[in-house]
Parts: sequence; structure tokens; C-alpha cells
Amino acid sequence: MKRKILLFVLVAILISSCSKERAIIRREDKLIGVWEIEKVTYKRDFGLFARDITDEYAGDVLEFLPDFSAFYDDSSLGATFSGSWILLFEEDEYWSEDGNVSDLDFHLEANFYDYVTNEDFFFFGDIDRLTRNKLHFEMQDRRGEFRFKLRKI
Repeated sequence: MKRKILLFVLVAILISSCSKERAIIRREDKLIGVWEIEKVTYKRDFGLFARDITDEYAGDVLEFLPDFSAFYDDSSLGATFSGSWILLFEEDEYWSEDGNVSDLDFHLEANFYDYVTNEDFFFFGDIDRLTRNKLHFEMQDRRGEFRFKLRKI
């Protein structure tokens, strides 16, 4: 009996870990491609309203490649910056009527090297929505929150 219980627990662990791995791979597959920034808003901490700052990102394009390299094309500078990306996840457990439920929260981390100013810049945020043609994510800075909406080209 103990052997059956141990076997059941091991199988359950393996199945749950495989499903997490598959969920990450599916998200990565959806992220790979060329994305145009459609809309960007910024809301200061404790602010009432978000400000539309889409003009600052007008025409900018992000490209995520399968080898985890990335490119950021800044149309206002007429420059393309290379970098890398990774998709991270965090397991969020919460209580529901059916019992304890786990959910995966996905985070995008993309860093680029700006050869014009010799600095790195980052896109690090929580993914709110990721489909084959839409990407919504939130990114924090010291004073507030950015919300990005991108569409696949």
C-alpha cells in the first residue's frame, strides 16, 4: 500500500511539472515573432488617471527570436538595439471553492544594449495577456506603472 501511494505521489509530481514546462513552451512559442507597440500608458503611484504616452513609442518594434535573442527597433532614433529575452513564471496558489488551486503568472524580461548612450535598457514586466497576435504587459518603475499593448505584425 505504501508503495502504491509513493508511486502515485511521484506520478502526480511528474505530471504537474511536465504541464508547467509545456505551459512555458506554449507561451514562448506565442511570444516569438515581431511585435509593434500599439499603445502605452503611464500611471504615477497614487495617481488617479493614466497618461497616454504612445507617441513616445510610435513605430517602435520588438522582435523575439527562438534562440532567446531580441531586437528593439526605435523608430524615433532610427536605430536597432540587440539584446536577449527570457520568459519567467511564478506559481501563485490561491484558495477557491473547489480547494487549493495553482496558477502560473508569467513575466517577460528583455534587456537591450543601447550603443548610442552605452547603457542597458530593460523591459521587465508581468504579462497580462498573450495570444498569437496580442501581448499586454505591465512594467513598474520607481514612480509608477507602464502598460504596454503590442500586436504581432
